[in-house]
Amino acid sequence: MACQDLVSGCFGHDRTPFAVDASDRHCALAYLECLVENQVSWDQAREQIREYLTERGATPQQIAVQIDMARPLLQPWLD
Repeated sequence: MACQDLVSGCFGHDRTPFAVDASDRHCALAYLECLVENQVSWDQAREQIREYLTERGATPQQIAVQIDMARPLLQPWLD
């Protein structure tokens, strides 16, 4: 799916919180731009984030926290 390769940059070092430091925010902006350009929905973006974190061993609770952090930054532009 489009933009999947940009997800990792939003988390800095493996599973750090979504878009916390400046470089992560720049990556999150690039990810958002790609999502919008490719008409990816919030549901699809959420699934990309979930898959990325699952592959790195995050627990369901950790994944939910990260998705809650990403939602206000991404969802308004994608729905």
